[in-house]
Amino acid sequence: MHRNFNVRYFPDGNHVEILDVKSNKLFLKKTQCPAGVSPQDFFLGGKLLLFGRHFELTDYLDAFTATQLGKKAQKSILLFTHLGATGAVLTQLHHNHFTLSYLKLFLRDGNVPTIVVEVVGESAVERLPLLVSSLQSRFGGNQPGFEVAATAADAQRLHDQFMAKAWPSPATFANCTCCVIQPHVLKEGQTGAVVDAILDSGLTITAMELFNLDRTSASEFLEVFMLLVQRFREAAGPWDIDMARELKPSTIRARFGTDRVHNAVHCTDLSEDGALESQYFFDILARK
Repeated sequence: MHRNFNVRYFPDGNHVEILDVKSNKLFLKKTQCPAGVSPQDFFLGGKLLLFGRHFELTDYLDAFTATQLGKKAQKSILLFTHLGATGAVLTQLHHNHFTLSYLKLFLRDGNVPTIVVEVVGESAVERLPLLVSSLQSRFGGNQPGFEVAATAADAQRLHDQFMAKAWPSPATFANCTCCVIQPHVLKEGQTGAVVDAILDSGLTITAMELFNLDRTSASEFLEVFMLLVQRFREAAGPWDIDMARELKPSTIRARFGTDRVHNAVHCTDLSEDGALESQYFFDILARK
């Protein structure tokens, strides 16, 4: 069931107030946002988890807010085919104060594996090409490799061509494991480092996408856990962070986890579940 709310965010103090549109009654009085919610989360199309409820931000409440925040939360789009540079690209986006709002690895014309990324940030359309220029010189050489929106209209064109349309996935669903990078890693800007750690372990990423899991989807995914997918589990490390840091300090969880709940990544437990878990994300959820 979907309901409409007016969400008022107060950056001074990081407070939020929510009004039920239908009843015109206060749904949540002005209160401190939960830990992990920051000003960067409030942009058009953004999805928030506030006190156990999922909210999608669909429009500004007034012209003043649209004027003030429109340029600060501007969207732009980047495509690239240098998959080995994925970790570095994601890290540089974070360092340049861009927030990821969309990411997907797909097969472009001619079955070329390509990653499309939508970012949100202040003056994103102006700033992103400058970053891409440095990435191109670092990874591209004389090969194109990168494509970026030059104008707001160009960003809309790329959105319509590569985000609004269905493109085939390179997911193989065979001899695979599923890694789910947890939200706290994304917020901490460590996603690129985790991707690099996976690639440095000798594994190949065959599918990649940014998902927003509601309670139903998360429950469906975690409901059944039935021989270990040994290689990636070794790279991920023990789920207990203290144990990981003591016994396997170079693993992903030891490096990027903070506690038993925020332990950086989920990885497939059983070899027969590798394809099933991958299919859940890159087939079932990808078609929703």
